[in-house]
Amino acid sequence: MGVRFTLDNQLNNRVTMVTYSQQGAAMDKKYRDKDFVFRVVGTPSIDESKMFALTKKACPSSWTDERIWQNVKLLQRENEETQCYLSPTFQVLRRELWDEQHGFGENVPTYLSIKRLDRKPLSDWRAKQRIKNAVLGDDWEAVEIYPMEKRLVDTSNQYHLFAWQNLFPIYLFNNREVWSLKYAEDLNKEVGTKIKQQ
Repeated sequence: MGVRFTLDNQLNNRVTMVTYSQQGAAMDKKYRDKDFVFRVVGTPSIDESKMFALTKKACPSSWTDERIWQNVKLLQRENEETQCYLSPTFQVLRRELWDEQHGFGENVPTYLSIKRLDRKPLSDWRAKQRIKNAVLGDDWEAVEIYPMEKRLVDTSNQYHLFAWQNLFPIYLFNNREVWSLKYAEDLNKEVGTKIKQQ
């Protein structure tokens, strides 16, 4: 059994627990159910002058101080609109994208920024699925983008999901099909596959 927390904004940020079961092939054994139990905490923030200094250090040298301050104000706005979810292993930041940050019209994506607290890579797809379910719910669909090189952002072991509370318009997989590790292994043996399910 896993646990999902949902935030009820109308009840003054009261946190509600919802349980769900996790089935399917084996996930990386280093994760435990409690790694997917999240609590809503205050969103980390940096004071304006420190944010300015960090932005100045990271931005293109052509940026003026005025441009840097504009960027700092945008970062502060993002921070104010972000909810932070924390588990023993992961931190997830959640917010809706602004109109100028997407092209989906009224179908506004919810953005999840996911990272491990120890800053190690997170390569297990099933872990990301459980995080998505824990923070948003089982009925949300999310995508991870592998961008054109000119749009690539790779500054840390941080992962970005864009999610909607309805069907994402790709119709390749329309029915749930989740196999246990044993069933997948048995099927592999039957068809002669020598690769072990991980």
